[in-house]
Amino acid sequence: MSAVYRKPGTEVEVVANTRIINLGESIRITAIVGSGPNSLSVVDQAIQRNTGSVDYLPVYPATGVNVTKFSNVPKVPANQVLNISNAGNLFNISSASVDVNGQITWSDLNGQNVPPSGSVYYVSYTYDTPSTQYDPQTFSDKNLIVAAYGSESNINGILSIAGSINLENGAPGVVICQASGSTVAGYTSAIDKLLKKINIEDLVIVFPSGSIWSNSDRNTVINYAISHLNSAGAIGRERCLIFGSQNNDYSPDGFDLIGDAATPSSYIYTATVALNEKITYVAPSTCTRKDAGGVAMKLDGNFIAAALAGKRAARLKKSTPLHGQNITGITIEDEKWTEFEMDQLGAGNCTVFESRAGIITIRDHITTDPTNADTQEPSVVDVKHLVIRSIRTGLNNTYTNKGVVITPTTTVSVMGTTAAILQTLITEGEIFKYGKADDPITGETKITATQNAQEPRQIDVTCSFKPLYPLKWIKVTVSIFA
Repeated sequence: MSAVYRKPGTEVEVVANTRIINLGESIRITAIVGSGPNSLSVVDQAIQRNTGSVDYLPVYPATGVNVTKFSNVPKVPANQVLNISNAGNLFNISSASVDVNGQITWSDLNGQNVPPSGSVYYVSYTYDTPSTQYDPQTFSDKNLIVAAYGSESNINGILSIAGSINLENGAPGVVICQASGSTVAGYTSAIDKLLKKINIEDLVIVFPSGSIWSNSDRNTVINYAISHLNSAGAIGRERCLIFGSQNNDYSPDGFDLIGDAATPSSYIYTATVALNEKITYVAPSTCTRKDAGGVAMKLDGNFIAAALAGKRAARLKKSTPLHGQNITGITIEDEKWTEFEMDQLGAGNCTVFESRAGIITIRDHITTDPTNADTQEPSVVDVKHLVIRSIRTGLNNTYTNKGVVITPTTTVSVMGTTAAILQTLITEGEIFKYGKADDPITGETKITATQNAQEPRQIDVTCSFKPLYPLKWIKVTVSIFA
């Protein structure tokens, strides 16, 4: 075989640095929990007629099926049902019997009101919500959300509202879990189902409007969601909670009262009670959104939380702060508070949204834990979680999941892999640097790895990193000269 001709010259190839690890961070999105419809509606679903007397709806076997219209063309009003032939628009509902499971039986195969074999006809019907509806589902299309949970409504369509708002603010997808009933037990059961999901960044709980939920029950669910953060973190699924208060503006029980740490039900009291670096509490407690018919729906602060969570999920980097960003999909009162009042809310650990000329801005995105910048800044908390996930995944994939034994060089290898993971986070613009020395003043520690003396199957690693802090203040000193 003759050699392939090559012009004389020098070839240069850049080999990938084996010390840089591809973290492969999966997309992390919002999980929304709320009540939903007890029955689902289907309009003009195409059915192909069988050769016998029986057809089946696609949901068969369902429960509670109720057919409202048969027609041989779609988009015909159901109130125009007439006993006409199949050459017309509608088939008479009485021409077929439909059981509650979704089986259609045509009674008179030779009659004029029966679709001919092989033809396509259209059926509109309702059916009871199936058990699978109460499992977590992931969506990236608002139309599919509405198809699953019904039209936007602040009573039965709150999941469609919250999911749509989340996507409208840039989220690549959203996990939705319908509670099996508008009760505390239904909500807590739905929250528990989220423990099996690994790609959740934030948890948002939404409630229907009206008096069906007492303040006590709402607080019980929110507190359960807070405990869920610890349960999820214990199994390596770190996540945060964003929540708001009910939408009783200007009510005597104080949900529109700025208040203080000693005034129950006020904004500052609620944020103080929820003290946690994984929790963001939003203000105000009410917003509006128009439904498909253009009618304004009044919603509580948890739908503002859904908008914020969508903006968080849209970030390309976890280190990106969100203060000053705009949100869409909802409306809040223009210039609701003075600058001084908003400063009060911020000092009380509330994430304040303000509206000017209809443009809503995140005035300052903070957690409810003001201990220091590492606990108060959500972007820093998010990066903490990212560092934890990255190191855990990187070391698991390299060592603990690979059948590796501990040799004299293993600890050195673990240190090198840890350094490579942290260096990758620097390269990706998620952290400032990692520790390479021991400095008791700053808290910097270098990477170490030692075999545990009491448990010889364990290697103990220490390391440190410096976050990328958000720029929030610039202090300028101006002098005058003549």
